[in-house]
Amino acid sequence: MYNLRFIAVCFIIISQFISPTSHANDSHFGLHGMTLFGGDDGLFASHLPMYHQPHNVQMVMQFHFSDAATDKAVKQQLAQQSTQSEQLWTIVPKPFDLMRLHPNSDNPLTHLQIEVVEGHFERGGTSRFSSQKIIIDKVIIFTELSMQTAQEKTNIAQYLMIAASNQSQNQFLIKLLENRPEADHLLRVLNPDRPMTYQVNPAFTEQLTTEKKAGPFTAPITLELSNSLHASKVELAEHLSISPEQLIEIYLETGELQ
Repeated sequence: MYNLRFIAVCFIIISQFISPTSHANDSHFGLHGMTLFGGDDGLFASHLPMYHQPHNVQMVMQFHFSDAATDKAVKQQLAQQSTQSEQLWTIVPKPFDLMRLHPNSDNPLTHLQIEVVEGHFERGGTSRFSSQKIIIDKVIIFTELSMQTAQEKTNIAQYLMIAASNQSQNQFLIKLLENRPEADHLLRVLNPDRPMTYQVNPAFTEQLTTEKKAGPFTAPITLELSNSLHASKVELAEHLSISPEQLIEIYLETGELQ
C-alpha cells in the first residue's frame, strides 16, 4: 500500500511549485480514496468527500479495469460478498487533480493507476490488487461542495439509485450531499423486485453533469429526515416498497463531513 505519510509530505512540497495555470487557486490535487462497489455487470467508485480542499467534491463514476482478468476477479469478489453485512472495498489512485474528472474539464482524465483494498484503505484494510490501471467509462455525479460553515440546512435528503443497466440486479443507493454537516451514505439493494425506471427530471440531470450524462439512474428518492443526517433502512425501504432486509449498508461516514 502507498506510504500515505510520505505522499502527504510530498503534496505540501509539490504544491508550492504548481503553476496557477495547471492548478487554479482552489487546487484539488491530492490522494483521493474512493469506495468501490458494483457487481458482475459493472463497477463504480465514489470519492470519499470532506468539506475542505482538495476533497470537497462528491464524485461517482463507472469504470472498468484495463486488465480483463483483474476486472473479472474484482467483480467476482463483489458478487460473492453481495449478501454479507461487511462488503466495503476501496480504491487508492495515485495522486491526481480531482477537477480533471469534471465533465467540463479542458484536460479530462481517461484512466487512473490504482490500488484495490478490501476494507477501508486508511482503517486497516488489506491490499488485494496493486498497480492496476482503470478506464473511466462515465462520470455519474460531480458536485463541488461548499466549505462554508453555519449555512442553512434543511431536513430533506435525496438518494440516487445507481446501476449498470435498468435490468441490473446490482442496484445501489447513494445520498446526494448538501451543506455541511452531512453523511456519506452508500447502500446495496438486494434482489430488487423491479427494474429501475427512467422518469428522470431533465433539470436534475443537468444539475448532476452538464456533459457525459450518465445512466442509468432514476430521479432521486426524497425523504424528510428526523434528527439525523441520513435516512434509515426502514425509511428507504418504505419509499422503495421493499423489505428493510433487502438493504445492506456498505458505507456510512459522518465524522469526516462536519
